[in-house]
Amino acid sequence: MQRLLRSLLPFVPVLAACGSGTGQPEVSFPAYFVSPATNEFVVDDVTVTLDEARVAFGPAYFCASDSASATLCEVAVGEIRRITTIDLLEAGQTPLGTYEGFAGDVRSVSYDHGIHWFLPEDGATASPEAPGGHSARVRGVASRAGASVRFEADIDVAPLFQGQRAVPTTKAEGTVTEATSRIEVRFDVASWFSAVDFGAAIDAGVDPFVIGSGAPDHDAVVIRMVSTHPPSFEFVAGEASAAP
Repeated sequence: MQRLLRSLLPFVPVLAACGSGTGQPEVSFPAYFVSPATNEFVVDDVTVTLDEARVAFGPAYFCASDSASATLCEVAVGEIRRITTIDLLEAGQTPLGTYEGFAGDVRSVSYDHGIHWFLPEDGATASPEAPGGHSARVRGVASRAGASVRFEADIDVAPLFQGQRAVPTTKAEGTVTEATSRIEVRFDVASWFSAVDFGAAIDAGVDPFVIGSGAPDHDAVVIRMVSTHPPSFEFVAGEASAAP
């Protein structure tokens, strides 16, 4: 892990380790993905039923600076180091590892979706946890008025620059205290696919409808995952329920 952290400098925030002298208590608590287990949603007049929906998440670095800041934060106040493959269709919660850091306000987070670009490397590469070598793998059926097509989506959310996270910064507001018992992360897979033109695929009889790298529908999903519909992050105190 120390080798990994060194390889990410200077673009990835380093945990304020330095700990001594910060005046902030150290904290450590579990991180979970909380699933609504939604396997069906509607896009325009098309019903989308999911058979598979997996996404890779991590590592993640939490910062006190706002996501709208002109410069990315250099020192993280917390981190989740583990990379996890999440089954978005499985009800309940999936462990994401441990949040380690310091008490204080959190205003932004940066993270990867299974594809990394470390400083010594020539290009972005997928981690072993990436489903099928991609950030997300989604399979299912799109149906409308008795007609249907199967669809296959392999989504790649890759860093734009060497040494940077795939999602350089996004909003994650909360206050971490010694009473914080967990952090809950939620994704909304339906919102990711809300701009995909399933209707055109049904009209054209394209079966399977493949959503892959370079296609406009693929790029629309990436924009939602990274910018307009990122995950939510909630710091929970005490024994609050993780039920969605």
